[in-house]
Amino acid sequence: MNNAFPIEKRKPQAWTFVEMLVAISLSAIFLGAAALVLQAITVNSKRLTSLIEVTIGESKKLNFYGQSGDSLRVYSAPNYGRLLFAKDLRTTLLDDVDRSSAVFCLPRSIDNSIRPEFLRYLPGDDGSTLSHPQLDSPEAFRRFLADVEPTSAAIFDTSIRNVPDPNKPNTTIFLLAPESSPSFIRVHAVYEIDFVTPTNIAGDYISVRRYKNGTLTNYYDIFHHSGDGPSLLPSFVAFESESRLATTEGESIDRFKIAPESPFYFLWLPDPSINPQRNPAWGTTYPSDTARNAYGHLSENTSMLTVIPMFPSI
Repeated sequence: MNNAFPIEKRKPQAWTFVEMLVAISLSAIFLGAAALVLQAITVNSKRLTSLIEVTIGESKKLNFYGQSGDSLRVYSAPNYGRLLFAKDLRTTLLDDVDRSSAVFCLPRSIDNSIRPEFLRYLPGDDGSTLSHPQLDSPEAFRRFLADVEPTSAAIFDTSIRNVPDPNKPNTTIFLLAPESSPSFIRVHAVYEIDFVTPTNIAGDYISVRRYKNGTLTNYYDIFHHSGDGPSLLPSFVAFESESRLATTEGESIDRFKIAPESPFYFLWLPDPSINPQRNPAWGTTYPSDTARNAYGHLSENTSMLTVIPMFPSI
């Protein structure tokens, strides 16, 4: 059966000259706007951050990174690219805590060289008791470390209870792991936070690093130009079990006895997106009988607050 109205095949139509002119004009407008946006982003990025060279000394560069030379290049805060590195390291830290049996934070003023894989934990002479006291606080661990690693006594030379000595701005964090041998303690990882004053520029070079068996595995760094803002210290505060309130030791110590179960730390990692030295202080004060009196100024100076149990569950 023939169709009364046969279907007519249409030929494909090309763009007209007018349509091409309109398309080219619109493309030029969009590309021009995109170029302006990119230029604004680039200008603002250069205004907000910069890559600078700092001189920290050959011994520190070798101790931190195993590299020769006395200077390195680092971004100054605020820098949101370095913030990604900081968040990655914090995630690794929390994963390490989950694999640990104990965490001890120790303050220091000089470089640390104690990053072992094992610590010797010898039994007593009769083989029935341990020659070292129970490791139930940062101070107990510091004294134990001085026994088994004698060179550590000069590095961690100040007792620690709750708040580090302000003259000891740097921090080493020992994460201990379960070990089948009763004669040894395994060190799962060592983290370090160092504040260094460069010799060629006013401000603080800050380095946060992770070591495994003495080898550097992860780090981030940032530079804070000097200013009138508050300090980014202390890096940590230790809270004790509330059961220790049974012994009154004074307001400065008892205010930290608030842990209902396991003792824990507040740990503040440097935030690359903020330079506290150029961030005006809020001026908020807290009563001396509260723990917050020791660290309240940090609340507006870093978003990298981390809560870490001293004895994690494994």
